[in-house]
Amino acid sequence: MIDDPAEALDILLEELKRRKAAGLRRISISDESLATLKALAGAAPSAPAAASAPVSPAASAARPSAPVAAARPAARPAAASVAPKPSVVTTTPVIADAPIFTLPAGTKAERMEALRQRVDACVETKKHLTGAQRALLGHGSLDAKVVFVGEAPSLEEVEAGKAFAGASGELLQKILGAAAISPADYYLAPVMVWRPEPPTQYGKRPPTARELAFNLPYLRAQIDVVAPRIVVALGAQAFEALHGRTPSITQARGQWFDLSGVPLMPTYHPNYLLHNPSASAKRAVWEDFLLVMEKLGLPISEKQRGYFATN
Repeated sequence: MIDDPAEALDILLEELKRRKAAGLRRISISDESLATLKALAGAAPSAPAAASAPVSPAASAARPSAPVAAARPAARPAAASVAPKPSVVTTTPVIADAPIFTLPAGTKAERMEALRQRVDACVETKKHLTGAQRALLGHGSLDAKVVFVGEAPSLEEVEAGKAFAGASGELLQKILGAAAISPADYYLAPVMVWRPEPPTQYGKRPPTARELAFNLPYLRAQIDVVAPRIVVALGAQAFEALHGRTPSITQARGQWFDLSGVPLMPTYHPNYLLHNPSASAKRAVWEDFLLVMEKLGLPISEKQRGYFATN
């Protein structure tokens, strides 16, 4: 739970910006949550009790009354007696410079194992892991034709030790099944190897640009080892890490970009569809997958072309 109202509002604003960048235009909010937001917005620090000590009736009676003619306006409190406004403390961890390394020659499995050892030994990465947690690399076929890059790990993914665990992963599997992209043809990777902290009271926060930059060499190394024909950036976090903040995911989706000679397709993350399960949103993602299927040379039936059509 975050005690500082200003910090809580900052985190909320960052999350709303992320969702806006992902294409979300409306959110539902309960009366209880609205009341909490109003309380945060209006919260103000109270002055210490010592700054204005109450005077007892007895003490007041013991004082001689001043003549009416000598009455003066009450003096302003001394500046030292005014409680200072607490400064907002930024608790987002300081991140080291991005690692620079070259994987040794060898088979894909040997190179991926070398990357695993490097990540496990990373001092910066260790600072963001607790207990039995392990840095999260991707999983899937090392001979994949397409690499799907998702968001920073959630608590569920960290505990499962696997990217795309939970509801978003289940939805992605359904999309891959509908597109007839087999497990032998894809590799699933998170955009970061650790979960961003501190989490909000709702369990997650988007990564900072510094966190994305630090983790990018580990992500690029996985892509280099797999050597796919296509990379798909699922959501704003993945697209920002691989391409940059502009254009937004809403403006970029459905278009091909270049990633060091590899075609890059940005589209919405499955989490976006879980929060916005409209036919138009599903159709937008499906149209992007049709482009991926075409680029992979997969056959597309008329039935597949018509999935989630709104007219």
